[in-house]
Amino acid sequence: MEKISHRFDRIITSVLLAVGMILITVQTISLIWELVSKIYLRFGEAGLGYAPEYGKSIVVLFFNVLLALEILETVKISSSAHDVKIRVILLVCLIAISRKVLMLDLGHPEPMEELALATLVIAFAFSYFLVTRKPGPGMTKEDEHKNE
Repeated sequence: MEKISHRFDRIITSVLLAVGMILITVQTISLIWELVSKIYLRFGEAGLGYAPEYGKSIVVLFFNVLLALEILETVKISSSAHDVKIRVILLVCLIAISRKVLMLDLGHPEPMEELALATLVIAFAFSYFLVTRKPGPGMTKEDEHKNE
């Protein structure tokens, strides 16, 4: 039964990796297309002046790609070591929250939503600080870096 479970785990991991790579490829192409079209549109309308509304969708797409890459890394680590590294999970969470902050509608802010996001950022950043500050039980800093 364990052999079947291991094979099933490998198949699902392979499917997730393949889907993730396709998703990242499509999002990267979309990011490049959006960047080129926004630059062309911006230069056509106003020249070299800065306008943040042209960059918001590009930054969101960039964070989508970055988030997908981190999730892919989490799947690879989980499948190879059967151990989920907490640092990678915390980084994925921080990237996801950063993406959400960038997508906020600044014209009509919801105070509770902003407070919740601020609390999440502080909690995950502090968690990441605690995890990276000290090596695990019985490990030196060098041992910990070898396992990453």
